[in-house]
Amino acid sequence: MINNRTEYAIRALWQLAECKEHFSTSEAIAQAQEIPGKFLPQILSDLSRAGLVRSVRGYGGGVRLSRPPEKIKLLDILEAIQGTIFLYDCLKGPIDCQHEQDCKLQKVYKKAQEALKAEFAKVSLTDLRSRRRK
Repeated sequence: MINNRTEYAIRALWQLAECKEHFSTSEAIAQAQEIPGKFLPQILSDLSRAGLVRSVRGYGGGVRLSRPPEKIKLLDILEAIQGTIFLYDCLKGPIDCQHEQDCKLQKVYKKAQEALKAEFAKVSLTDLRSRRRK
């Protein structure tokens, strides 16, 4: 499930993509995208740790994308905020399950998870911005 923090992160990155190479403040991003201001600093920190944004303190500082928007994929954003995507617990690693040795469902779950991740990996921030304008 994609949570609100992830949607806020996507919207914040949309806003930064609009700013091109310029720095923006978290307050300006929050206001432009109607994101609650108290959540945004932690979200930006997570995005920075993931290498998606770069921040600079002081006069003229702020935050901006660390790479071009076409190189930031939806999967990058999702995993930066929510961690690795798993459709079911058994895909994370060994669990205590009586069906683990001969599980037919695990193969289906794994195939669906791979398809979902592949789809998210295809869509860039630029693609999202283009769809938003239509």
